[in-house]
Amino acid sequence: MSKVNILCPYCFEPFVREAVRVQCVNNAEVQKVSEDGTIRKSPVCPSEEDEKYNNHWGSRVKIKYVYPANLTRKERGGLFSKPKEIQAKPCPRCGILSQRFVCPHCHNWLPTEMIEKGSDIISVVGGPASGKSNYIVALIHQLRKYQAKLGLSVTLQQVGRNESEMTTNLFKEAEKTIFKQKEALRKTQVTKNPIPWIIRLESRMTRKAVYLVFYDTAGEVFKNIEKMRDALYYQHSKAVIVAFDTLAIPKIKKVLEKKNIDSNDEAYDYKEMWDTIQNFSQQHRDYKLTSRPYAFVFTKFDTVIDNYEDLDFRIEGSSFIDDEGNFKNSSYIKDGVVKMDELKDCSNTIAEALRDPEIWDEEAFVTNIEKEWGDNGMFFGVSALGGMTDGVGNIQTKKNEDGEGVVTPIKVLDPLVWILWKLGGFGINIK
Repeated sequence: MSKVNILCPYCFEPFVREAVRVQCVNNAEVQKVSEDGTIRKSPVCPSEEDEKYNNHWGSRVKIKYVYPANLTRKERGGLFSKPKEIQAKPCPRCGILSQRFVCPHCHNWLPTEMIEKGSDIISVVGGPASGKSNYIVALIHQLRKYQAKLGLSVTLQQVGRNESEMTTNLFKEAEKTIFKQKEALRKTQVTKNPIPWIIRLESRMTRKAVYLVFYDTAGEVFKNIEKMRDALYYQHSKAVIVAFDTLAIPKIKKVLEKKNIDSNDEAYDYKEMWDTIQNFSQQHRDYKLTSRPYAFVFTKFDTVIDNYEDLDFRIEGSSFIDDEGNFKNSSYIKDGVVKMDELKDCSNTIAEALRDPEIWDEEAFVTNIEKEWGDNGMFFGVSALGGMTDGVGNIQTKKNEDGEGVVTPIKVLDPLVWILWKLGGFGINIK
């Protein structure tokens, strides 16, 4: 059995596949009659307090027995030849087979294919009020909608401590809030152990797979280096999407305030977050963060497009707008062909506006990113909600052909598509 290295998306401790553990799934009960004739039920395989699991979550709960997997290979059924699947030995206490693989360090449940093929992680990070949570949900929504156009298969994983924490259910509730109720998500609360959203992407052409592991972590984690040291997922990610609040750019904020346009969020200086990331990278050169693709994403960009004349944002003829001057979505959602020139044009348009002292006057910010990341860094302007929100979080929708107000994310896939292209092997159709 070939060696496969795995990084746990919960505790971020690495391990080889052979070290994986298995958790018993036997919930059967047996009836026992006491001396006084009372009938009691007891589990065939009792739960027990698990030190590693409880240490990770800071809890004192009982879980099903965890034991070494002792993996073997088993032929898959079917007419056509397929790779053999891994098989764990039966529970030594009750003899029941289980394929519920768990991390050997924290005993959290992991997807079977992650154990079979290993795991690469792409993270989304952002400061307070950056719109990161809304962006994550919009990104998954668009991925599921346009996966065939991109030649991808997208699977939300069904692992977690309970059903409510499974990625499928976390996303379902958040998607309902944004796309059905047309409301923005509430601000994420700070938590020691964020619950990962685990999504598997596989190229239909090459069969290369990657796990998108999103952590809906409160932006406060990225306010200073000390807190970032606890965000282990950031250190170990193969690529990172960094969400910045466009409305926090001083010149943009000033112009919009004059027009009585308010984001309804407490603006957080994105440069403060950038300084934290940059200092962290410089203090930990061994992590080689600058050798990984970093997509620097300006969220809530619909506000910039809608007010581009007042903001001196020179977008005439750019890939941001259509012939009518409307915020234009990515062309590949129609034909499946990613035009790299369009992505680069949008990135250059943002960089030029940031660099120009007459427009946004943020030259030092752009120069530092280009110096540190070079070709591994790129700018993006996206709108997760397709419009602003009012004072209570209701999304300002746009009407479709039937006259119904709908939430329409714009360009949210661009950062991920570029990252997959940079990582290579996903068969992205680039022109």
